[in-house]
Amino acid sequence: MDMFETLQAEARADNIQSTVVGLLVARGDRLLVLKRRPDDFMPNLWEIPGGHVDAGESLPDALARELAEETALQLVRIERFLGQFDYAGEFGRTRQWNFIVTTRGDVIRHPEHSEAAWASPEDTRRLPMTLEMRETINRYWRWVDDVKKGIHA
Repeated sequence: MDMFETLQAEARADNIQSTVVGLLVARGDRLLVLKRRPDDFMPNLWEIPGGHVDAGESLPDALARELAEETALQLVRIERFLGQFDYAGEFGRTRQWNFIVTTRGDVIRHPEHSEAAWASPEDTRRLPMTLEMRETINRYWRWVDDVKKGIHA
């Protein structure tokens, strides 16, 4: 069983009703963040691209599909699993798995979002978002700092 299958098996064992993938997409020292529409679940909050994993879908396939749907970017490589969090979602107890990815292409807005931005660490500290999203993004910036220091390859 690979890491992706293990994550999905753990979610089933934990009685998670819905699963979501999140993608940390960077360009230089900026991270892609999207602002949810005011009439949507979690209105006006900023988040990383991502979305629900369809029934029977592998996590790599869900990552590629959600990335394309939300940004028109193409997934080149899944670099690293950056953790997960659970929350009370639209469809019950939800688990979000977050991955650092390499992409190619240009960003576009998706109907689920009112804005897209390439955000600096300072930007992401001031944008409104859930605590779990902020912790995920902060974990990403710490990882970037560690890579710069030579701690991670």
